[in-house]
Amino acid sequence: MPSDRNDKKHKKPYSARLLSLLGISTSRTVDYILEWVDVLAVAALFAWLIMSFVTVRMSVPTGSMKPTIEPHDSFFVDKVSYYFREPKVGDIVVFWHHRDDGTKTRYVKRLIARGGDTVEIKGGNLFLNGEELTGPKFDHYYWAEGDYGVGKTEVPEGKYYVLGDNSSNSFDSRFWGFVDKSWFIGEPYLRVWPLPRFGIIN
Repeated sequence: MPSDRNDKKHKKPYSARLLSLLGISTSRTVDYILEWVDVLAVAALFAWLIMSFVTVRMSVPTGSMKPTIEPHDSFFVDKVSYYFREPKVGDIVVFWHHRDDGTKTRYVKRLIARGGDTVEIKGGNLFLNGEELTGPKFDHYYWAEGDYGVGKTEVPEGKYYVLGDNSSNSFDSRFWGFVDKSWFIGEPYLRVWPLPRFGIIN
């Protein structure tokens, strides 16, 4: 009788129930293994959902954002916030850069101007709508180069102008123009490697 009660208490995992529907019976040992398979499958599903829609881990292979982000720093990117708010001037942003050959790659730059703004690089400083951008986020020397980096540049509506903090070694809006709103991926929020540089970004 005790064994009968134990059998009644034994609850088969979902995968075992699916196999049962297919006419395949499973033992207690197999059920135990399948229970772990179910747990790992659910964990993998949640990981995929998070990495696809919530956050992604990435690194920067170049020195275009030094000293804010060093080459090969590894960090997590928040992919949700920009669904609820507009990117702000001064944010570090991650977006898809579309190459001329039709391929695309993820870029990390600092947002300098939005649609309708006028940006100008003068004397190593940045001017947004005639006002100099100041503060730690813009405490870098900016080089006036490229088709969109010399003189005043007006940003079209729905577009964004981005620069690397290390503009002497950055392929950015000065050379290829503007970022479309639909290309944004998100913003970095937590540096996880190297450990001595662990901390909040943005």
